[in-house]
Amino acid sequence: MNAVKVDRATGKPVLSGQSVISSYDEYAIEEALRLKEAHGGEVVAVTAGPPTARDVLTRALAMGADRAILIDVPNVNDLDTLAVAHLLAAQLRGMTYDIVFVGQNSDDYETGHVGPQLAELLRLPVVSSVMKLDVDGDRLTLERDMEDGRQVVEVNIPVVLLAITGLNEPRYPSLKGIMAAKRKPLETVPASFEPDGTRAVWGEPFVPERDAAGTVVQDLPPVDAAKQLVAWLREQKLI
Repeated sequence: MNAVKVDRATGKPVLSGQSVISSYDEYAIEEALRLKEAHGGEVVAVTAGPPTARDVLTRALAMGADRAILIDVPNVNDLDTLAVAHLLAAQLRGMTYDIVFVGQNSDDYETGHVGPQLAELLRLPVVSSVMKLDVDGDRLTLERDMEDGRQVVEVNIPVVLLAITGLNEPRYPSLKGIMAAKRKPLETVPASFEPDGTRAVWGEPFVPERDAAGTVVQDLPPVDAAKQLVAWLREQKLI
């Protein structure tokens, strides 16, 4: 996030090698941890990406997740959101879960597509923009943020929930949590779905050439400068 620069000589993007958890995903992880602390269960963090994504999963483990799974996809940034959703869905189909928490959108591409696409592939209901959650057995009462207010939604589990700001305040990993994360399972698995990244095609980012031109009026009394400026505007048919 905030680390994409463009090399002006080549016009190519220069990406930071560091990966961090998207902010909305941190709210998702925190809410899963709070539900575990209140009702029991297990929190599993899953992501698709290159080996550097292990750093993201390690932080989730340090926050309190029980285990983590990295779907090994070195070229994940070359895929569209539906391909990423297919990768995640293929992994989740072999797992047991009550709630799949996903960030409302990511901090880089900000499409907000992966969560709803994942829900569709898993044939689960999805509720977006969740900022409050109450549990009553297998029934959830959710509060959604909307452009003109709030909406209350009731839904049964299993369900996919998209977390946003206001749902909670994500915890910082403690020293104890960081040390414990080293002993928790972090499994790397191959992609069980062969993604097709050809649905969307985009070119490389580039910096447009700056072609600035202008006229400077100087060394004239203000009245004469104003007259010259008005004459130029009339000549250009701007007034």
